[in-house]
Amino acid sequence: MWDDDDEPDFDPEEERRRLEANPIFQKAEEIRDLTQRIVETMDKNDPESEIQSSLMLEDSMIIPAKIAGAEAVDDYILKMENAVIIKIHARSLLTRTASLKYLELVAPAYLQLLRDEIEAFRLLFRKWVASFESNTTKEGDGWGLFVEDDG
Repeated sequence: MWDDDDEPDFDPEEERRRLEANPIFQKAEEIRDLTQRIVETMDKNDPESEIQSSLMLEDSMIIPAKIAGAEAVDDYILKMENAVIIKIHARSLLTRTASLKYLELVAPAYLQLLRDEIEAFRLLFRKWVASFESNTTKEGDGWGLFVEDDG
C-alpha cells in the first residue's frame, strides 16, 4: 500500500525548499506574518476584535496552504480550484481591513500595510495562475467549471 518504490525520485525536503523559494508562497507567508502581528495589536477583551482576528488568521493561513496544495499537483482543475479558494480568502482579508478601519479596531497605517501586501500578492497571483498548463487535466471535474467534460 505505501510502497516507497512508487516514487523513488520524490524528496520531501527538496519539495519544501522549492515551495519556500516560490515568490507567491513567500508573499503569502509575509501576509500571514503581517496579519499575525496586526491581530496582536487588537484588544483581546473585545468580542468584536476576537471574532475579527480569528477570521483574519484563518484567511491568512489558508492562502499559503492552498498554494502548497496547488504546487503539489500537475492537474489543471485542482490547481484552479485551489486558486479560487486563495482568491476568496485574499479578498476576504482585504474586505476585513475595511471593516477594521470602520470599527476603529486597528491603526489605519497597519491596515494599509496589509492592503499593500495583498495588492502585491494579487499581481504575483495573476502571473502564477497564468502559468498553469491547461492541458494537464486528464478528465473534467464533473461540473464543467474550468474545462468542458462529458459529465
